[in-house]
Amino acid sequence: MGADGFPQIVSHSICLRMFCLNDVEKVFQMSVEKGIQEWIPDQVYKDQNHTREVLQFLIQQYYNSPNPYEKPIVLGVCLKGDGELIGHVGLSPYDGNVEIGYAIERRQQNRGYASEAILSMAEWAFKEFKLPYIMGFVSAENIGSCKTLEKAGFALIEEKKRMFHNKITMVKSYKKQLEMP
Repeated sequence: MGADGFPQIVSHSICLRMFCLNDVEKVFQMSVEKGIQEWIPDQVYKDQNHTREVLQFLIQQYYNSPNPYEKPIVLGVCLKGDGELIGHVGLSPYDGNVEIGYAIERRQQNRGYASEAILSMAEWAFKEFKLPYIMGFVSAENIGSCKTLEKAGFALIEEKKRMFHNKITMVKSYKKQLEMP
């Protein structure tokens, strides 16, 4: 358990955990990878000091009643065996909804870690926050990320041009409903 009972979420091959300041160097390295620069440019950090500021902000969000409708909840994605940090997954408020975001470092991609992280985060969030659904928004050109959301059980609900990461582009909107027993 983390701060105020914040859990570590464990699945088949990964675990999701709170960030800590020891993650600064690795998060910075991941932020400057080509895929992050291309698909989520607002998560590219100029240096380790900038990365530290972002992580300090994210760490503060774990405290004082986390609520993904009001503030982001972002967890590190780590390999279950050795605990190596390989990415992140998080929930954020977006236009009255909760959206999921994620990234896995390049050398660990195409192994199912992103869809496993998305599914684990979604299952936890449905229980913890009683969310009726979670949204996902992806550039239609980011085919790998679209497939990842679909593999995690998100259904495509809309595709249209809109402002996305400071440019007009075709965006796919996905939705995952709370599954009723």
